[in-house]
Amino acid sequence: MITYLGLEPDNDTARQWLRDELSKPRYSPEPTKAPKSTHNEPGFLDRLGKWIADLFNSDLSKILGLILLVLLIAGAVYVVYRVRRETRSSGANAEAPEPGAVLGGVTGTADQFRESAQAALAAGDFDAAVLAAMRAIAQTASDRTLLLGARSATAHDIGRRLRHVFPAHYPSLYRAADVFDAVAYGGRHTDAASASALVALDTELREAKPSGYVDDEVAEMSLPLLPPVSR
Repeated sequence: MITYLGLEPDNDTARQWLRDELSKPRYSPEPTKAPKSTHNEPGFLDRLGKWIADLFNSDLSKILGLILLVLLIAGAVYVVYRVRRETRSSGANAEAPEPGAVLGGVTGTADQFRESAQAALAAGDFDAAVLAAMRAIAQTASDRTLLLGARSATAHDIGRRLRHVFPAHYPSLYRAADVFDAVAYGGRHTDAASASALVALDTELREAKPSGYVDDEVAEMSLPLLPPVSR
């Protein structure tokens, strides 16, 4: 029998006291916590797919949803196209450096360049003949004061500036500049015909009488005011 403070309750009273005691909160079991969900949050693609699906299931027009889908696909294709184009452009720029000055870093007289060009042509070294002949043209024009700033001029600069001095030879100068840049900076090889034409052009210009204007970056802006030269 359970005794409380010297009391001797009967059986029914003791059971009631026991039930009252056990009903207190301190005897209640700890509540069971719900297990954490192991399901990951939906990713971007999942959310995008759900959003597109909702478009077709909502009250919006299916045509509008289709247009939005087409725009998304077109945008993705455009991004891929731009990335690939930029990659190809970067690779091409790395393989084909910008053309530099014809006489940059090279010293010699016009006669020395001319002799080198003719010797290379006779030996079948057409690339070397092209380089030397173009340098002979640049140096000769500089010596005759027909080409200002020759040491910093590219092959196409030379053609552009001399077109006023030798108008009849401008097409040949333009082709010569293309061949020079292709050999010097494009990693390409030329043939006997192109090399022979450039060596011959050097000879023609050396003997030709100027019939136009001396051209530089400043004089080109006022060509009508300049008198013909005869050097």
